[in-house]
Amino acid sequence: MSTGIKIENIEKKFSTNPVLKGINLEVPSGQLVSILGSSGCGKTTLLRIVAGLERATSGHVYFDGEQQDSITVEKRAIAMVFQKALLFPNMTIGENVAFSLRASKNPPKDIEKKVDEMLELVKLPGFASRRPGELSGGQEQRVSLARALMSNPKVLLLDEPLSALDANLRVEMRNFIKEIHDSFEMTTLFVTHDQEEAMAISDKIAFMESGVLEQYDFPESFVSTPESRKVAKFFGCRNIFGGKIDGAVFETSFGEFVLQENHGKGELLAVRQEDLILSREESKYSFEARVVSWQFVGSRISVHCDASKTTSTERTEVIVESDRFADFAENEKVFITYDPSRLHVIGRDN
Repeated sequence: MSTGIKIENIEKKFSTNPVLKGINLEVPSGQLVSILGSSGCGKTTLLRIVAGLERATSGHVYFDGEQQDSITVEKRAIAMVFQKALLFPNMTIGENVAFSLRASKNPPKDIEKKVDEMLELVKLPGFASRRPGELSGGQEQRVSLARALMSNPKVLLLDEPLSALDANLRVEMRNFIKEIHDSFEMTTLFVTHDQEEAMAISDKIAFMESGVLEQYDFPESFVSTPESRKVAKFFGCRNIFGGKIDGAVFETSFGEFVLQENHGKGELLAVRQEDLILSREESKYSFEARVVSWQFVGSRISVHCDASKTTSTERTEVIVESDRFADFAENEKVFITYDPSRLHVIGRDN
């Protein structure tokens, strides 16, 4: 049975440096939540406080309503997997996986059976007699995960366990972690700086920036309805325009955007580059621009346009992501079409 986690007003200072600034977060039992953010934002420190490896300067951590502040690491019913597998090189894989059971003095036959079952689960059957030096990075992390699961934890904490792996292996391992989480029905906190990773496997994402929890939401909300400029930019929105709302219209220096009835309030408009269409023909929801440059981004083309009015002294760049067969030339006059249902008014400019 998994357990819910409540993080209440957690603050952490190292000397006079504030690393966490009043973090509040509730993770329902059985969910997989990613703590996402760039390096130095405080996500690993928060995870270590949940684990009991760090003491918060103030605030509390609860598991199913029970305060954990004075409970030691070994009594918190958690398991933690780090960036590096941290296997004992002088032990076999079986001995590494069995470490917690051996320390608890379980019967040898029971330990051996449990180890075999766990290695089968992490898709490493027959690896018990091997040594850590014989394994790939992905296999080492599977062993590390198997060792963590041997104690039947209620909470699984993962601190960037895939960051040292190559791109293809990362995709394979993140899917594997999701499978393990679902099969054990644990509550899982997964720390990562990779937004694609977080989007792929999370029930919800807690996005942090400079020690502040910027947004806690479902993965798709970070793309469709970011709550601040920081969130929109981190999740790849290239077009954020300043302006003001007048009725059902968002007015900018280069034109008006028609909004849907349920639009929010704010002075910023987020328009994702993949939601715009380049055309040589004007349409109901379009504005005029000029192609400045373009470049390949994977299998698509990123087209940089200037939408400035001729009387404007400032250039307004609009980026449109098009398919690789787009044949627009530099300095060509174009029309950029938008869909009102894909526009999002941002409430916070920070």
